[in-house]
Amino acid sequence: MKILLVDNRQPRSKADGAALYVPQLAPALAQEHRVAVITLQPGVLHVPETITRIRRVIASEPPDLVHLNNLSGVSLVAVLWAIGDVMPVAMSLHDYRLVAGAKAMNRWLTGRVGLVISPSHYALDEHLSRGLFRQAIRQVLPYGTGSGPMQPAAKDPYVFRSDWPEPFPVRIQEAFASGAVVIASRVGGIPEMIRDGVNGLLVEPGDEAAIAAAIERLRQSPELTARMRASALETARLYDMRFQIAQLTADYKQLLNASRAGDLHRAA
Repeated sequence: MKILLVDNRQPRSKADGAALYVPQLAPALAQEHRVAVITLQPGVLHVPETITRIRRVIASEPPDLVHLNNLSGVSLVAVLWAIGDVMPVAMSLHDYRLVAGAKAMNRWLTGRVGLVISPSHYALDEHLSRGLFRQAIRQVLPYGTGSGPMQPAAKDPYVFRSDWPEPFPVRIQEAFASGAVVIASRVGGIPEMIRDGVNGLLVEPGDEAAIAAAIERLRQSPELTARMRASALETARLYDMRFQIAQLTADYKQLLNASRAGDLHRAA
């Protein structure tokens, strides 16, 4: 399968998922597929360059599908214009820029997307509830991580404070891989990562007293801490990039089949 990955890197984004996950995706996909990558510069001034680069790649070796990451606004318009109306399009969600931006335009633009992939149910539902991706195949797929050896077990709990509904914090995945017990806010996609009392502890956003109580609970119960560390490491193994690529490949095939059958052009 030939895949064109288009990424618009914005390191200052509050969501860390794209910056950490997307660079791993291309080489992992390339082990089984032919992958081309275009990383865009955001802004109106780069629109002509964006269109030219994408059309050049498509003309030289047409991909079977295009997988978009981190795109919204002018960049998304330019990329979809360059792709045209025939090629199947997948898009991964990493933040909420499509929700916060020009809503009517984004509803229209995402109608062109045949497959939407979200790391959490929360992030996907936030988009669907606003009428985005009405005709898309929908997949919830947590970020994949490298399959190298696990890190040494962390002795101290990892406290993740957030009052912002992060879709799927990669920093929590990294903490799991270290065997740390994670104490995190019950907000956004975090409760989908942490099973309270099993592989971590959840507290209400901004509740410092609850954080202190959770740390004390772990201090007083070494047995509970040991069970949570083991569960955290087991959770980390579920994020293996090999599973990610196998599931993505199945999703891509579903997108291609739906595109050939004309299902993506029917009203949802």
